Amino acid sequence: MTKTTTWAVAFWLMVGAVAHAQTATIRVQLRAELEVRDPARPTRTLGPLPLTEERVEAVVDGQFATTELTQVFHNTSSARLEGRYVLRPTMDARVQGFAYYVGEERIVGEVLERQAARRVYDEVTRRRRDPAILEQTADGEFTFRVFPIEPAEDKRVEITWGEWLERRGDDVTYRVPLGSRNGQATVLIRDARARRVRSPTHRLDVESVEGGLRVRTRGALGDADELELRWAIEEPAWTPSAWVHRDEGHDGYFLLSLAAPEGFEDRVSAKDVTLVLDRSGSMSGAAIANARDAASDVIRRLGHQDRLNVVAFDDDVQPLFHRPRAAHAETRADALAFVSGLRSGGGTDIAYALRTALDGQHDRAGRPRVVIFLTDGQSAPAPVLEVAERDRRDVRVFTVGVGDGVNRALLGRLAAVKRGSFTFIDRASRIEAEVGHLYAQIARPLMVDVSLAVEGAVASRIYPRSLPDLFVDDELVVSGRFRGDGPVAFVLRGRVGGRAVELRTSAAPEVSGPRGWVGRRWAQARVDDLLERMQLEGEQPELRNEVTSLALAYDFVTPYTAFLAIPARELTASAARTLSQARAQRRGAQARHADAVALRSAGGDAGGAPMPEPMADAEPEVAPGVALSADRGGCASCTVGAPRTAPRALWLAPALIGLAVWRRRRS
Repeated sequence: MTKTTTWAVAFWLMVGAVAHAQTATIRVQLRAELEVRDPARPTRTLGPLPLTEERVEAVVDGQFATTELTQVFHNTSSARLEGRYVLRPTMDARVQGFAYYVGEERIVGEVLERQAARRVYDEVTRRRRDPAILEQTADGEFTFRVFPIEPAEDKRVEITWGEWLERRGDDVTYRVPLGSRNGQATVLIRDARARRVRSPTHRLDVESVEGGLRVRTRGALGDADELELRWAIEEPAWTPSAWVHRDEGHDGYFLLSLAAPEGFEDRVSAKDVTLVLDRSGSMSGAAIANARDAASDVIRRLGHQDRLNVVAFDDDVQPLFHRPRAAHAETRADALAFVSGLRSGGGTDIAYALRTALDGQHDRAGRPRVVIFLTDGQSAPAPVLEVAERDRRDVRVFTVGVGDGVNRALLGRLAAVKRGSFTFIDRASRIEAEVGHLYAQIARPLMVDVSLAVEGAVASRIYPRSLPDLFVDDELVVSGRFRGDGPVAFVLRGRVGGRAVELRTSAAPEVSGPRGWVGRRWAQARVDDLLERMQLEGEQPELRNEVTSLALAYDFVTPYTAFLAIPARELTASAARTLSQARAQRRGAQARHADAVALRSAGGDAGGAPMPEPMADAEPEVAPGVALSADRGGCASCTVGAPRTAPRALWLAPALIGLAVWRRRRS
């Protein structure tokens, strides 16, 4: 080889190495599509990675939906990329399955303790290998990362989640986020009560099948970013529904629901409404704007017989009036002007604001008194709940969460203590609909002093712990365990319009058939209760351990667990040891919750999707001459750059340059 040739080879290898190194600065963001951004210029979008295929397959059993979303993205760039995908189904959804493809090979994820899953992912990603991890990043938000997405590659991902569908009156609503107008969806509704399926977002083909309906989409209406289906439930008013599941040798699970009937209360009662608006610094930006819009909407909806007050607060409290005033035109105009002038800033003292709102109530009997809190809930929980629990006035508190940092635990508990309800408004476009629903609720509850009795079995671990009042367009959903072999009867008691009522239904496990989702729904309710306690009382090791143990045994993602998907051949020695320990922790959780293992073996999920098999333990694949110590050349949070041959190119170029220098000196 001549000196000129040697220098040329070295030069082009060095250029290639630098080019590969530059790809490491590119990041992928997925939000129903892959977007490539340059961290050096964060505002510059280099171009989206197109969504080339999208398919939704869902099965709805009663009101529980299991959805599998398949999406295929195409990397149009010349870079090797790490993908970050954000999925926001609904606040009730729990991810229970995750897989991705390397070529034609399907890599199925398994639930592991989150920190262990993250360590394995980071370790393997440093080696330029092929892992993926799915985590819960917020309430109702799940994020997964997958690496690598090769140049010109089609990257296929599959996510499965389960959720209880919202019912208001006779209508059930199903929503799923979409990234393409051309996506196809098939939804099987296993419910003989289902009628009149329609969609505001898509054209539909609906056919009757045994025991229900099958719905297929055939094109979107406009630029919809989600699929929304609605159907009516045809049954007599005040009909409770029960679903049960029991495995041989284990306690059973039940789920009971009761929807408030439509049009039951035609007369709207005159009421006192006190709006409490958070204007603290944590409400800056869209949160305070949404709160102003929602408050203004409530003010405009009030009747002339209602009374109104507005209280603004940060670390201080500013009421518009000392007590609610008649909601005539002048009062409303003053209230709207007061609300429109609110700006964010200062600290947050919800307890002080709550005490002020409660102390300002009229004592006139027979007139509903309502306090509506619009806040993100960023305040110390203990003083707030102490004020609520000590107050003995017949005042209902409805909480409305706005903004990205909503403290759902505090707002949900506050509403429960004061016999109201919690509403979360995730975006401005939903304010009008959610406030309209809230306004229908605040006139007066339909069923109060609700209690549940279980006959034919011994019930335990019932959630929610205290049953709330049932409002217009509302639904009561109760999960629990039971011990007993025969049919189980459920009796709901309460008062409707001042009269005592008793509602009954029954179910037999051997007749209803296997319904594994009932068991997982109970486990999720138990976990939600534990997480709420931790948010309000502080993280306690025994509570955190139980959350982790339940999620590992029942297979779903929580703030303490994650799905990890990785080919066994890609494991380094260090990652293999961490993975082995994480699997041992999972096996320990399954041993403590044998009923969860039996539940998984029994099947009967709404979607019929098999639970993923754990990845087999395997020795890591190691290239000859490559040490097993961690490679510091990459990270999981930044995009990993070069192809698998890049590390060799990086050391080969300097080697050849050195060879050229050595040959020149020899000559």
